[in-house]
Amino acid sequence: MFYTLFIMINFATICPHPLVLAPEIKSSEKNLLQKTSKSLETLASNLRKVSPDTIIVISSRGPMRYDKFTINFESSFRGNFVDFGGDDYDYIFKNNTELSRKLLRYFRKKHAPVDIIRESSLDYGSLIPLLRLTKNLDKKPKIILLTFTATDWDAQFKFGKQLSTVLEESEESVAIMASVHLSNRLTEEAPAGFSPYGIKYDSTLIKLLQENETAKIKALNPEFCEEAGEGGIQAILITLGAIAHTRHTFHQLSYENPLGIGYLVGEWDIK
Repeated sequence: MFYTLFIMINFATICPHPLVLAPEIKSSEKNLLQKTSKSLETLASNLRKVSPDTIIVISSRGPMRYDKFTINFESSFRGNFVDFGGDDYDYIFKNNTELSRKLLRYFRKKHAPVDIIRESSLDYGSLIPLLRLTKNLDKKPKIILLTFTATDWDAQFKFGKQLSTVLEESEESVAIMASVHLSNRLTEEAPAGFSPYGIKYDSTLIKLLQENETAKIKALNPEFCEEAGEGGIQAILITLGAIAHTRHTFHQLSYENPLGIGYLVGEWDIK
């Protein structure tokens, strides 16, 4: 007798969303992020091999609610870079509404703190990596937009595990993307100013990811993370929860911080 194990999340990544890497933004600072840009090209190539039906995006720039996760139920999303000097042109992605409904039903069955939102505007934290990673795909995937909460780290991880339970029952190929920055306080010129905890936070988190020390990531002191100016560890924890049932190894493709912000590009090799 033969058994087939379907692992529906077959691509998982952490990627940043620096505005200077948006396709329409003209900035001399692009040259400062060549490592990040090259790594995003590598991610795009790896994603093309997977050719996902759906990409789940957890962006630190999404419309977060303090104590509830959200699923965006708009049928399609559009975003542009007009506010940042870009062209008045909308990039459009369709929602996987059927899978979104399945997720909501399951979360409500489990009494998870999840709300529906309806927001057609695509935040740039989602839009930049989506454009960079999907530009060469043979078919355009649908997307699902999720947001994390401000509650404890373990709640984020548990949400990710619940997410994977639903995805395991689907026959779709799914990629999951944590669109986040690491510390926002690495230099005096950084947007949030300098903190000596910033460098320590980035090096610690990367080391724990590479060593697959999820329990230690969940145990990171929230006050330490806040002082370091962390930029979305919740999304990383949700992703870790979603792939917790798999054998996986994290690979850092690049890390750099020329603008005072930690830009990590990495992916998990999922067995």
